[in-house]
Amino acid sequence: MTLVTVSRQMGSHGARIAKSLAKDLGWTFADKTLIDSVLRQYGIPQLSKIYDEPPSIWELFDEDATTTINMLDATMKAIAARGDTVILGRGGFSLFADYADALHVLIKAPLERRAQRIARRDAMPLEDALTRVKADDAMRRKFVRMFYGKDWAKENQFDLVIDTAETSDEQAHALVKEALAAMPTPGLGAHTTSGIVVDSVLAETLDEVFGAR
Repeated sequence: MTLVTVSRQMGSHGARIAKSLAKDLGWTFADKTLIDSVLRQYGIPQLSKIYDEPPSIWELFDEDATTTINMLDATMKAIAARGDTVILGRGGFSLFADYADALHVLIKAPLERRAQRIARRDAMPLEDALTRVKADDAMRRKFVRMFYGKDWAKENQFDLVIDTAETSDEQAHALVKEALAAMPTPGLGAHTTSGIVVDSVLAETLDEVFGAR
């Protein structure tokens, strides 16, 4: 069992690289859509709002926000416990930082290059794309800092950092596979995703969501 977490900057092509990697490996791909589906099925619908608009320091003590983030963590762990999973975003690199069978990847690119890609993709002026990319970077940084106490932008937290201004999507895909192949086998008693205990109700919810896909 192995887990890959992929963190990415908007416009870096990180999402498409993560998705293609999961498809190539035949692994589960857990992105915003899948995780939100599980939480909605479980009766917690507001993750997107909390992720897209992280609360103020005072709102961190709000019971709904705390419950949602706790369930986000439990859901990602439950998905990882199923084995061989690629988790995109959602602070996965932090949540699974001490798991011996997890590979943490950051996909990045220079701001200007990312803005150019977003402008081209969404047919918007470059200046608007720059504003959008900067706002997205700030949102991701705030979310990870508030809920996991880490700096999302620090590259030394990741096992592999790929700059897609210098590397094609196909090359990035291959680099992650090479890093996976080079991972050492966890030793006896190592902290791994196979040891995650999943709540029975959450496990049933996952079965329902995966069964409907």
